[in-house]
Parts: sequence; structure tokens; C-alpha cells
Amino acid sequence: MTNNDILNIAMQQSAIDSNCHMDDFKRFENKVVISRCNQNARKYLELPFLCDLTSYGNNIVASVSEELSTIVTEYIKR
Repeated sequence: MTNNDILNIAMQQSAIDSNCHMDDFKRFENKVVISRCNQNARKYLELPFLCDLTSYGNNIVASVSEELSTIVTEYIKR
């Protein structure tokens, strides 16, 4: 297993946990998504998130509650 394989597995799981697509982590623009429960998410996570920010280097993917989406969108634009 290569480092790239490990990175892809991590991104796949983060996409499940964050309610987004794996490719969202490879974009150069920040992305805000609404957090949802997912039976395939890691069991110890308390979903849906209020606010969870994930980055693999290029951008930020924010998985947030609907109530915080506007605030977080403005925050990560800075």
C-alpha cells in the first residue's frame, strides 16, 4: 500500500463523515456542506456536526449545521 493509497482511503472516509464527495478535498476552493448522519461514518463521531473543518492541504471542507452555514462560509472566506 502506497502513501497515495492511504491518502485516498482517508479522503473517502472523511467524505462519508463530512457528507461530501472525496473530490471536494482536492479542490482549490473552500466548500461548505450541511452535516448529516451516515451509518457508514466512524461510530465514535457524534453526527450531525455543528461545525467540523477538514483539510488535506488544498482547501477547507466545512461540514456544518444549517444554522451555522452562513457564519462558517464567511469565516473560511477570510
